[in-house]
Amino acid sequence: MKVISFILATIMLALSLVTPAAALKETDSVSAQSESSAQVGFLNKETEKVIIAIVSNIVNEAKTGTSESEEVLELINSLPVYEAGEEKPDRQNVNVGPFKKYFDKALKDLINKTLPEGTIRNFLNHLTSGMYDLYVYLVPIKGEENVYFFCCDYVDDNGEVHVVFTGVRYNKETGKIYGKDNNGLMGIGFDYDAKNYTITTPVNVWMRDLGYSVFFDILGNLGFMKTDTARVKFEYGGKYWMFQFWKGNYAFNLINGAELGIYNKTDKNAFSYNCATDEEMLVMSTVLKDGDEVLVEREEMRHWWICGFRFGPPADLDNLVMESTITFEDEAMKDAFLAAAEEFSDEMTITCDGNKVMIIWK
Repeated sequence: MKVISFILATIMLALSLVTPAAALKETDSVSAQSESSAQVGFLNKETEKVIIAIVSNIVNEAKTGTSESEEVLELINSLPVYEAGEEKPDRQNVNVGPFKKYFDKALKDLINKTLPEGTIRNFLNHLTSGMYDLYVYLVPIKGEENVYFFCCDYVDDNGEVHVVFTGVRYNKETGKIYGKDNNGLMGIGFDYDAKNYTITTPVNVWMRDLGYSVFFDILGNLGFMKTDTARVKFEYGGKYWMFQFWKGNYAFNLINGAELGIYNKTDKNAFSYNCATDEEMLVMSTVLKDGDEVLVEREEMRHWWICGFRFGPPADLDNLVMESTITFEDEAMKDAFLAAAEEFSDEMTITCDGNKVMIIWK
């Protein structure tokens, strides 16, 4: 549940190159265009400027906790916009191979035999055919105001231009970068809020199928994260429920974050929990503060696992404060939660407004 597996530069570069051709034809009926030429070099100047600036900003955020999110948004918004089928300026053709020399036939066969169809395998196969003049641009999505696809094209060893519609959406108004089916960018389970510099979780993430086991936390804290957690457990409606709160440092201390998840099981003695279904989701929100500074803020939404993560130097866990709200469907469930939460009365300050519960966890 804790694998924070993307950086915005990866969205712009690697993820742009991994969508299978068959999938591209299915992307919102946007038809790929063809070109006859491209400029020498792996990245053209415009794309290189955007990617370098974004990577530099992320590194600066991780080291110092400060970012220039407005500058990043300005750079993304500066990407050229082309309608599907619209021709772009001709560029010089090339026929060389900086990557292909690293992938002999034996290695390529090994990749295709051992790796499943998907992101890594497709990306490596793209590299075997050579990549030049990666050109990233935006294509407007019909029927969705201010929403665009990230697209790219590049040239292979034979001078052939490949056009890739990534399926990654970008909302210029909100600054949010997200996947099509509410399952994260390219299905990885996370979206990105470029305006607030926050990694977020949509509802239909692949991790939902895994359920929850305490081993996830044990393994995570042994390796790449350091978090505090509180598990509020109670019985309601014939099920055994757990509302779990997390706050702390993630991804080898590169990220600070907060999580609030809803889980349940029908067998009290079962070791693992199921993630809440769509029907069991509740309206929740969460804010993570380092002292008085707001690090992460997720507005109220119906969810089963509401999270926010932000690049920055590791905060002192003793200074982190998580402020959350949960709106229960009925008073009985709210009362069961409140009774169980008494266990954390030394750490949590809880107030109520009807069936809406406000929790401040220090």
